[in-house]
Amino acid sequence: MKLILALSISCIFSAAILTSCDVRSDIAKKEMEKFSGTPTPVPSPTAVEKPINPADVVQVDTTLEAETIGINGDQQKKTIACTKFNNVMINGDGAVATITGVCRRIMFNGNGNKITADAATEIVFNGSQNTLTYSRFPNGKRPIVTQNRPDNTVEHVPAKAADQKQAK
Repeated sequence: MKLILALSISCIFSAAILTSCDVRSDIAKKEMEKFSGTPTPVPSPTAVEKPINPADVVQVDTTLEAETIGINGDQQKKTIACTKFNNVMINGDGAVATITGVCRRIMFNGNGNKITADAATEIVFNGSQNTLTYSRFPNGKRPIVTQNRPDNTVEHVPAKAADQKQAK
């Protein structure tokens, strides 16, 4: 009787182990199916930049170091010149400015500014809803644009069109 009871318990225990192994292996199989056969994402098309027109290239000596030019305060209307590869900082809201010459960096520390510039190697936005229009490429390179806040616009206008617009 003890032997039959021991054999019965042993059979039930063995059946439980075999059943749990099948369940576990099925669970493991389903988990692995989640990761295998995953389709490769289709790459989205990348925007192709227009080649730089040689007429829009301006040469600049990047070793020059000059003082920082500031446009400080709200609603400023100014024309300033980058004569020695200056940095320009716009510290305020609603400025409208024209910047001639080639600037090292133009930094926006305000909102809603509209700037027209000849050229800059770097543009930094620390505010929102700013617009920068530029016409030339320093040493044939596109400006590096850093947007630390959203909703800013950078636009290139060919140099001849910008010159005609300023003449009016």
